[in-house]
Amino acid sequence: MGTCGEDNFANEGARDYLGMLATQLMATINAVESNPARLALDEDGESMLMPSIEILALLCERAGAVPPKPARVRQWAKKYLDQYAQTIDGLSPSEEYKTGRRTVIANTFHWLECLADSYWTN
Repeated sequence: MGTCGEDNFANEGARDYLGMLATQLMATINAVESNPARLALDEDGESMLMPSIEILALLCERAGAVPPKPARVRQWAKKYLDQYAQTIDGLSPSEEYKTGRRTVIANTFHWLECLADSYWTN
């Protein structure tokens, strides 16, 4: 069975599975981020990209998945926050929602970026 430990990701098979999940999430993020139609807030931007960013951050923080490089996270964040700024008004949200949602998006990317910075600078 290889290396074993007490936690749920302390064996080689579980680590491989964790790596596969992280890779799948990054592939989803890259696919959405690279397609302007999918990046739209009322398309996959909010339904797939942002949930994938959060799940990836959770897997990195809680289970020790390898995060993407910090520069990649910053690239994703800039592109999506720019998309948000350019298109949110077209969805006619309240100012409270608009501001609150932007804060959540920025904080989610910041969380993943901090995890990436910590991992890749050690």
